[in-house]
Amino acid sequence: MVNAASPGYLARHGTPRSLEDLHRQGHRTIHYSRALGARPCGWEYPDGDDYATLPGALHVNSVQTYEAAGLAGIGLIQAALTGMGRYLESGALVEVLPDFRPEPLDVSLVVAHRRNLSRRVRVFMSWIEGVLGPYLD
Repeated sequence: MVNAASPGYLARHGTPRSLEDLHRQGHRTIHYSRALGARPCGWEYPDGDDYATLPGALHVNSVQTYEAAGLAGIGLIQAALTGMGRYLESGALVEVLPDFRPEPLDVSLVVAHRRNLSRRVRVFMSWIEGVLGPYLD
């Protein structure tokens, strides 16, 4: 997970250097929840148990819209590094508060049992681990 904002957003609102700056500088987040009308979670702190409640600039229920709103400079986003890596590398998004990254999300590959796995399943398991592994630290 990574905290990020567009360069345009940071030019308008400043770059937060601490959690206190999020409130002091009047930062706004993009709120995400799976269903519209549901209460969105706040920003997760590194220990995974505390959340920062920040004003929302927009409330969305689509990962694509969440990503697009961050890229458009509407507010700060907190998203999986897996999806944001290309935007961070290109400079379309800038990581903020790197010392306050939330805990990584758990990813599980569930199979009925490990005995007698077909070759296809074993190959897929190996492939998905190789593809996602570098991003799941």
